[in-house]
Amino acid sequence: MACEGGRDCVFGLCVDATINHVLIGGQSLSIGSNATVVSTEQPYQNLMLNPGVRAGVNNLTSFVPLIETQDGKFGETIASGMANLVAELEEAKGRSYVISASAHGVGGQNYANLKKGTNSFTAGMTQVQAAAAIAAGQGDTLAVRAVAIVHGEADHNGGTANYEQNLLEWQSDYEADITAITGQTSPVPMFLCQMSSWSKYNTPTSLIPFAQLAAADARPERIYVVAPKYFLPYAPDGVHITGHAERWLGEYYAKAYQRALIDGEPWIPLRPRAISREGAVIVADFHVPSPPLVLDTEKVSDPGNFGFEFWDNSGAPPAIIGVELIGDAQVQITLAAEPTGDMERLRYAYTGQPGNVAGPMTGPRGNLRDSDPTPSRHGYGLHNWAVHFDESIN
Repeated sequence: MACEGGRDCVFGLCVDATINHVLIGGQSLSIGSNATVVSTEQPYQNLMLNPGVRAGVNNLTSFVPLIETQDGKFGETIASGMANLVAELEEAKGRSYVISASAHGVGGQNYANLKKGTNSFTAGMTQVQAAAAIAAGQGDTLAVRAVAIVHGEADHNGGTANYEQNLLEWQSDYEADITAITGQTSPVPMFLCQMSSWSKYNTPTSLIPFAQLAAADARPERIYVVAPKYFLPYAPDGVHITGHAERWLGEYYAKAYQRALIDGEPWIPLRPRAISREGAVIVADFHVPSPPLVLDTEKVSDPGNFGFEFWDNSGAPPAIIGVELIGDAQVQITLAAEPTGDMERLRYAYTGQPGNVAGPMTGPRGNLRDSDPTPSRHGYGLHNWAVHFDESIN
């Protein structure tokens, strides 16, 4: 809920800042690799450091309007989509809201090369120091409200087994170092999206998206999963996303940010909250941000069974013969026979065809979404798509 005077109340702490900074980190998708610029103006009062969204560490002397720039193969980032939709949602409530954004990611790097002590992490702290000093010099107050991460591919390729713990450490280190710089008492949560492109790396499955969910479960007031990325348009290389997709993804970050950090309400993506089986029938009850559920085969093609898979340890689990919605928040999955194995699991958007490019027609994907009416500034549609999951059946 909002504190008095229009300030934001985050976990009981009032944030009194005129500029709300978002630090963007991760791999190449965090810095707009292979994405053409589509945000060419600043419609609100959102800011970036004067060298640009990818601010680097030199000549950080002022704020300028947040407008994406094309720097060789690096273009649109999530910054404009995120900041401008937050500003629009707040304006609709009669409030002004200013975000400043800076990105410090490095393409192709795993967690070990981005964590505290690396050049990338240090660059992020340099950007925070500069932003805080510039704000103070012009009579403003600045708080770093969030770290927005787009990451996971390098750790997938490297076979990282402890990615959940890496994310927990990353968030803790960001918060500790940022609050030491700014003096703020409010937390610095991490917002992240699931990796959805592992098929392009010639692998059928990946542990990374499930580690991302597990980190959010382990620290629900500090780590938020915004969305998967399988519904977005990908660049021809099948790993990076287009400029429109960067801006679109930024609007998903905006929704979660606005809900959690401005409205002070829980943010949970579209995911199961309970899964049970009786005989050959499985019922998955979902947390649905905006009911009802929809099985959408227009925006995302059906990979088979709308993306659902059943597994047990029998070696020959029964096939799925039916998937249907029951009510606003439940999915019923019917098997060909009652399972005989143990360790039963329901999986979704779990398996991809090795070699396939990522995306809504070819990559690891599913068709389940909600009916979120949040208006996109650019007509994209902001339904919440079900996350990649691998859950036990009770």
